[in-house]
Amino acid sequence: MRPLLFPLEALVYGPPYAGLQNLIRSPEPLEAESTWELITGEKPALYNLVCGHWPLWPLRWPLLYAKMKQDHVLGIAAHYDVSNEFYELFLDKKYMFYTCADFNRGDETLEEAQQNKADFILKMIDPNPGQKILELGCGWGSMLRRIHQHTGDKENLHGITLSKEQVAYNDEHNGFQVEFDDFITRQYEPETYDTIFSIGAWEHVRPKEVAPLAKKLYGAIKPGGKLVKHFFCRVPDRLFATAICSQIYFPGSIGSPYRANVKAFEEAGFRIVQRTIHDYRPTLRAWFDNLVANRERALELVDVHTYNRYLTFFPVSWRYFDDGMGMLVRWVMEKR
Repeated sequence: MRPLLFPLEALVYGPPYAGLQNLIRSPEPLEAESTWELITGEKPALYNLVCGHWPLWPLRWPLLYAKMKQDHVLGIAAHYDVSNEFYELFLDKKYMFYTCADFNRGDETLEEAQQNKADFILKMIDPNPGQKILELGCGWGSMLRRIHQHTGDKENLHGITLSKEQVAYNDEHNGFQVEFDDFITRQYEPETYDTIFSIGAWEHVRPKEVAPLAKKLYGAIKPGGKLVKHFFCRVPDRLFATAICSQIYFPGSIGSPYRANVKAFEEAGFRIVQRTIHDYRPTLRAWFDNLVANRERALELVDVHTYNRYLTFFPVSWRYFDDGMGMLVRWVMEKR
């Protein structure tokens, strides 16, 4: 089946998509370093030329159309509802952040780098006891735990996630008020929250959903409140050919250009008061190394194809940032 699928997928979706699917479908666990080098290494000029133009521009959005119409929960479940223990194998041990860490010196451990990130975002949120705070896509409650450490206030911390595994984890370990809901389609009570924030969740907001959601969030925040965002986005305005590869890992999600995000939030009424850019690549390499180091246990928890999918996901994401196609940004926005 693999030899037959490769040329068909290459013709329709392009060689990078077909090549990744061929790797993932291997009946054996992929060899780590050769996989990393294959995906992140330099390619011949002709290969890059073909990959940069296939599928042709008019075909790219039609090929994604069906995925962009599906319920968000399907894509979230496909990626996150694998196994909490599986994620524990490669994420940091203290917080379980599945988002970009801050390797400020370059020689920190993943745990130290994620602590740097947590402290950085804590300053952006600047929470106080009694403030009602909502996290969109709260994961395993990582940042909510950091806020609780700082304020001692758990009652006013709220989270939303579309992962049933993450809801169960929060119920068992954290005790925060975490709901199973889609923060994109959710209806928010007006002027309810002092602060709303998201860390690595905005990437699941489809381009046509950005502006309407920005307006809903503006209405949900109290006067003088703020919205804090940590997210990665496309640098090019036009959807590049290899963006279709994202559907292998996050079916139904596609990032929006940076300029489109700026426009949507400013038109909603927000004022962007702080912007920073961060490097995702060291975090992705750390996760890759941790997964490889725990390969035996990983293959007890998930099947070979799932293991191979994650083993390719980290270098594919590394390449995305290294090629300058995407960037990781953090914003603080105030409600005017």
